[in-house]
Formats: sequence, structure tokens, C-alpha cells
Amino acid sequence: MAMASRRRGRSPPPAPSVRDLVAATPSPPNFPPDLLREIASRVTSLEEFFALRAVCRAALPLASPNLASQAPLLLVPDAAAASHALLHIIRGGFHRFRLTRTHLTGEAADIHSLGCRVAVDLRGRCQLRIVHVLTAERTRLPSPPSPFSGLLLSGDLVVAWYWNRPSLQYCRLGNPKWRVASTIDPFRFHDLIFVDGTLYALVTPGYRLAVVRLPSDNNNSEALELRFLGDELDAETFDQYSMFCLAECRGEVLLVTRPKRHYQGRFHVFRWQSGEQEWDRIASLGGCTLFLANYRFAGCLGPHHRGVRGDCIYYTIPGLLRVHSLVDESVTEQIINYPIGKVPMEFCQSVWVFPSMC
Repeated sequence: MAMASRRRGRSPPPAPSVRDLVAATPSPPNFPPDLLREIASRVTSLEEFFALRAVCRAALPLASPNLASQAPLLLVPDAAAASHALLHIIRGGFHRFRLTRTHLTGEAADIHSLGCRVAVDLRGRCQLRIVHVLTAERTRLPSPPSPFSGLLLSGDLVVAWYWNRPSLQYCRLGNPKWRVASTIDPFRFHDLIFVDGTLYALVTPGYRLAVVRLPSDNNNSEALELRFLGDELDAETFDQYSMFCLAECRGEVLLVTRPKRHYQGRFHVFRWQSGEQEWDRIASLGGCTLFLANYRFAGCLGPHHRGVRGDCIYYTIPGLLRVHSLVDESVTEQIINYPIGKVPMEFCQSVWVFPSMC
């Protein structure tokens, strides 16, 4: 016991946080730009990042390299503020974040994850807002002409679709006039994803993978071009799973499935093999991590992200955050404690936000 006490006595004090260093700095430090960016890339808290940005009074843009260590956040309802809060899934703290007139203020809305942005569909006002979470910058669009269940953003291109329907709705941020284009019967869209600017779709019947080509801006055609990349899933594979969603990791197209015998949470992941034109099941993401919300892909983080478990799938359902390890197939679970007040379960929609994807 004495030896243990002496060891504790010689232990160095905890390293000061960026906020402590900021408070103790009498005048703005003159960090070389490269060193400043290196420090910023290692900061794991938004408060400390913005404190560093303020005290240095130097150009430190909100860019992915500078925010590389920022943990993913969950945007959750905050009944007390009639708005939302951002939950830090590693530290457990909340950041207040106001979304103008959401369902918590009595107006129906759906919220979609778009990396460091979220899209708020204000159905009651026929308006779609794309909000940058870190800057609060808002882009207003009219709502798509038809209801939709999924929304994607690639550059300035916005694509909306409804599960198991043949049409897509799309527009550009600089030209918010929606266009509608459809496939030829009997094809329907089960899921879609952008990977390196290419739009991929999981198409039924048969759950075939296809590349989708939208009509050009100068083309008034209402027909979508589908280029199928492989055959239909065989009946045996189809019968084994109850969920199919597209994902991406390091520029590769993935298919995430949930086996019927593991309804409570385990997943299987398949990587598209372009040479063999088939799906190949994998048990490792090379240390990367996938994020799903309500069984739809939200994002992927690279390996060695502090506090985030690699080769895992983080996913949310109302009120719960689960982590499934692809390595040992274990599942851990934690309850999402909403900030203040009791939130009705139908409003317990949680949306992933990734500051490191600016």
C-alpha cells in the first residue's frame, strides 16, 4: 500500500485542456500555421476547438483535417428548450442546438443526417432546410413535390426518394427547382447512397446493385438510366436476412444486413467485389466504424478515432444506442438520456452529426 501511495504521489498532474491554456494565456499565442492545424486536429471537444480558434485569432477553417479528432454527435430532442441538443457519445455531455420550428414546437418535421449538416423537412410549411451544425448556416429549399423517406447530399446535388417507389426527386442548391425522374417498371428503389460522387442504388425486385444516372441539367427527360452491376440475390441469401441497406467505407460500396435469427442487433457486412461482380462477406472494416440510424447508413469514420471502437457498427433506435462488434459479434447497449423533460417516444428520433466530415 505504501509503495502504491508513493507511486500516486509521484504521478504527474493531468495535462491541461485547451480551455485551461486559453484562460492562462495573457495574449494571443503566435503559433506557426502548421503547428496550429496539428493541435486543432488532436482536439476532441468542440468547446476546446472553438476556444483555440478564438484565442489564436488565426485562420483555422472548419475543415475535415482540423476537426479530425472530433467525435460523432447525436442530435436528440430537448423537450425543455422545445428544440434539440447534441449528445457527445464519448463524454456524455450535451451542447444546446436550436432547430427553428421543429416537431417539438408543434410542427411536423423529419430530420436527416448529412455529415456535418442536417436536413429538416418542415412538412407543415412545405419547406426543406439544410443546416450546417457548426456554423448554423441555413439553406432553404421548397419541399420536394412528393413525400420522401430518404435524402442525400453530394456537393450541391440533393436527391430525395421514398422507399420502394420507382422515382427520384432531385435539385441543386443553387437552383432549387425540383425535378422528378423514374425507372422503368418493375424496378423500385430500396436504398441509395453516394460514393465518391457516384449514385448507387439497391433495386428491387432481386436486391440488385445498380449505378443511377440522372438526366443532365440540359435534358428534359424524366427517365432514369440504371446500369446493373450484378445478378439478383439468390433466394437462400434473401431468406436469411430481414434488413438490407447500402453503406460505404473508404470509397468501397458495402451492403449491411441483419440476420433474421439475430433480430436484437447483430449485422453481417458484405463488400462489393467489382471484378467478380458479387458481394463478399467481411468480418473487418480495417479498423473503420459504420454508423446507422433506424437501420439506414449515416456515415463512416476511419481507424484510430479516439474513443470510437473500430470494426464496429454504431446504430440507434428510439431511445437506445447499440454497438455491434464485427470481430466477436458482441452487442453492447446504452440508454440515450434525453437532456431534460420526458419526450414522447414518437419524437425520440436521433440523428448522427459528424463534425469531422465538414
